[in-house]
Amino acid sequence: MKKKLKGITASLPVTACLLAIITACESTDCPINNVVYSTYGFYAAGEDGAVAISVLDTLTVTAAGTDSILVNRLQNGSGVELPVSYSSPTDTLILQFTDTLRRRREDTIWIDKQNIPHYESPDCPASMFHYVTGVRWTSRLIDSVTVTNPNINYNVSENFRIYFRSDNR
Repeated sequence: MKKKLKGITASLPVTACLLAIITACESTDCPINNVVYSTYGFYAAGEDGAVAISVLDTLTVTAAGTDSILVNRLQNGSGVELPVSYSSPTDTLILQFTDTLRRRREDTIWIDKQNIPHYESPDCPASMFHYVTGVRWTSRLIDSVTVTNPNINYNVSENFRIYFRSDNR
């Protein structure tokens, strides 16, 4: 009886030591990508309020001041997810619409935001969350843009609603 007890007692510190080593080697769950995305839904004003729609024209979205194409030739889309700049106080998005006759029309959206540093743990790189403080737009095809959720972070939810004109100017 004493031999078994001594074996159990002796193996307890060894087990505890191995558990501590394994726990210390365990990696922290850092996000793979620390860029956050804003979500835009496409809408038209209906009799009962906002009606979700699909854009029939081909849509290309670029970030102004860069050569980055964020969305390339989206067709029949009802919304898009776009990355948010890391530290710029204003993001400028150019939405280019091309119809079936290859006519191009552009609208620009300016998103003013506060950049908020976010840390998961000391082992992870810092990411940036954002709080939308304002939005402006041109009105060739866009009627209005509303902010539905000003907090842009890892929680995916619709942040903006883009309402399109019912007339085709």
